[in-house]
Amino acid sequence: MVLLNKINFLMVLSLAFILIACAPVLSDKSLREANLSVSFQELQKNPDAYTGKVIILGGRIISTTVKKEEAWVEVLQQPLDRQYRPENRDISYGRFIIVFQGFIDPAIYAPYRLITVAGEVTGKKILPVKEIQYIYPVLSPREHALIKPEDYYDSQPRFHFGFGLGIFR
Repeated sequence: MVLLNKINFLMVLSLAFILIACAPVLSDKSLREANLSVSFQELQKNPDAYTGKVIILGGRIISTTVKKEEAWVEVLQQPLDRQYRPENRDISYGRFIIVFQGFIDPAIYAPYRLITVAGEVTGKKILPVKEIQYIYPVLSPREHALIKPEDYYDSQPRFHFGFGLGIFR
């Protein structure tokens, strides 16, 4: 009987860990409010058409600029996985800006960090990128998640099945 209780406890604990590992990085509320059908390519073509809509984007931070009453985080957009984490691949359809009210620390919102945001589209900014004028969609965040560096390379499940024969000395 004691052994059965221990086995049941371990099964429940294992199931809890599996469910936590598969959880999205954003809340259910944000996922319900967001228009998940808007692609970044559509937004990029005409940001003003989506003003007021809540969308989910993610990518790699390029820079963080702290201003008097707000902070701008420039992000290189990247596709999101099933948990809404940016995929750590060299794929992007452009850039966007997240405008945070108040101060955020550029040491934490540092270049190359991965970020996911559920935010309201507030319009666009036209800023230089090298020698061109680039149109950035602008989001006001409702919720965001910085992805921990140790999670960068774990966005794809890893299963190892096999049979091997080895000789040990």
